[in-house]
Amino acid sequence: MNTTNPFDEIEQFLGRSPFSGERTWGRDLRTADIDVAEYDDEFVVVADLPGFDRDGIDVRTDDGRLTIAAERDAEREDADRRYLRRERRHESVTRTVELPATVRPEDATATYRHGVLTVAIPLDALDTDEGHRIDVN
Repeated sequence: MNTTNPFDEIEQFLGRSPFSGERTWGRDLRTADIDVAEYDDEFVVVADLPGFDRDGIDVRTDDGRLTIAAERDAEREDADRRYLRRERRHESVTRTVELPATVRPEDATATYRHGVLTVAIPLDALDTDEGHRIDVN
């Protein structure tokens, strides 16, 4: 009687064979966890990208969207090592956010520190017809 472990089935479904750490298909593509905030003067997106090098991160604005993409490769195989499990591999992360119509993407800034990417895009001041209040003395 051949019994299977339900966790082995989950690992196979996810493309991993139990304890081997090898994928049954090419890359692992997932999304980055983000926070999005809109302030009076800027639109800010903060993305968790731990373990990525600054050179492997691509941030673009196009057609009303902000796209963050990052890639990294695991260290090369070492013939002298005898791996019991190997999970570190090539990884791609991507995330797209719709931008408000009032952003100025040409003035956007991006910083990457301690695995956290922060993108700040200035907002145009909204034209208001509220006028100006004049104090009465």
